[in-house]
Amino acid sequence: MRLLGFELAASEVELHIRDRPRAAAIPRQLTILTANLKNPFTLLGRESREALIARLETFARSVEMHRADILLCQEVGRTQDFRVDGWLAIRLSFSHCYLRANGHADPLGREEGLAIFSRFPPAQPAACLLGGGSWRRPALGASVHTPFGGVDVFTAHLSLRPWRNRRQIPRLRQWVESIAGERPAIVGGDFNASEGTRPMIALRSRWVDVFRTMKPADRGTTHRIALFGHTILRQRLDYLFLKTGSPEFRPICCQLIGSGEQRFSDHLAVAGWFAVNSPVE
Repeated sequence: MRLLGFELAASEVELHIRDRPRAAAIPRQLTILTANLKNPFTLLGRESREALIARLETFARSVEMHRADILLCQEVGRTQDFRVDGWLAIRLSFSHCYLRANGHADPLGREEGLAIFSRFPPAQPAACLLGGGSWRRPALGASVHTPFGGVDVFTAHLSLRPWRNRRQIPRLRQWVESIAGERPAIVGGDFNASEGTRPMIALRSRWVDVFRTMKPADRGTTHRIALFGHTILRQRLDYLFLKTGSPEFRPICCQLIGSGEQRFSDHLAVAGWFAVNSPVE
């Protein structure tokens, strides 16, 4: 692996492997979901424990309903006495890894980060810093051995500021490709960029934009901004990408999750279903 100079130390990533994962039938395809979970511990206020758990339960039920195998999550909140990643890992019986992004639960009292949850234990976690300053923008990755073969998975949450965002997208691509090499990789995240921006066009020329490939005519809005109850801006900010490799994963379906009674965040999740051309025996 070629180091790029902005990797974070492996010690910054927490890896939690469940001793007795929940038994499940071998899936016919691999289901991967990326979701911004809306940090409940923002600087402007805190969501009540009851409301937060109800929201997380809605998300967990959606994960189960869609039989997701791997979750790529952003804005995963923590305080000194409650960890969103720990609650979800126990609720779903998934192993997971976590990387702090901003704040610090101890001693500052609250933080948010990135997390990868997996039915199949993740290994070799890695992290890099896409952008620094007053608000860190890291990326988190891990290798997962599935019944279909090995795949590297990554999650990232990029900057709202366009000039920072433009630099972070190619940096993420370079880092993912240096880690994955010839292996396939699936990257999910809140990119805070529309698909028509130059960096996203360049990225989509190298990686498969799973939702757009499956639904070329769909607007794909994952985030709305409302004023006085009226939507004033619709944006596609959340993506699931496939970097092809060996074994050859291919998308077979993709949909947005989290509207109506399934609402668990101010973003919709993106779920992708993948098959392998040459399944591992």
